Amino acid sequence: ANTSYSDESEWRFSRLTVGKGLYENVDVFFHFIPPLAAVNVSDYGAAVRWSFYQARFLPINVALIGHFDQLNYRDAFTNQNLGADIVVGVNVDNFALYFGGGTVQSAGTFVGKNSSGVCSGSCTVDPNDPTVDPNSRTVTDKLSTTHTVVGLNIQSDNLFGSAEVDRYQDAVYSLKVGLRF
Repeated sequence: ANTSYSDESEWRFSRLTVGKGLYENVDVFFHFIPPLAAVNVSDYGAAVRWSFYQARFLPINVALIGHFDQLNYRDAFTNQNLGADIVVGVNVDNFALYFGGGTVQSAGTFVGKNSSGVCSGSCTVDPNDPTVDPNSRTVTDKLSTTHTVVGLNIQSDNLFGSAEVDRYQDAVYSLKVGLRF
């Protein structure tokens, strides 16, 4: 278990997600951070969910989810994620509880100083670091790990609210509010 606390700072942001149900229990979702003048961050991605099993007499379903994400922070750090999860949900009236897990692959690229030691923006890598690529002046770190998730969803007419905890190496907490139409 990961019981240590990272000394890195936290980052909180709002993300807009749009989803659409297609046919045969397939849904697609697109998400992005709305562009704001004072924030030098871009993030976008998508997910496809296929609910392949729905119990006949119980309110249980099982779904496969494939997802990807691309993040750029101040042109000093970029990150790409690709993953797949299996999620089990229990739905009763306007309440749903779900849990699942899967795998995620990430590749983070950190930008260093140029060959003359000048930082042309926000640099995140010491140019003397032996892992710096001499041509691109970057360091790329790749990680493949498991992922678990648990969450709940409450719906009232066209409005919904969700709370979710994702567990990678560290926990990620999400609150969602939305409108179904």
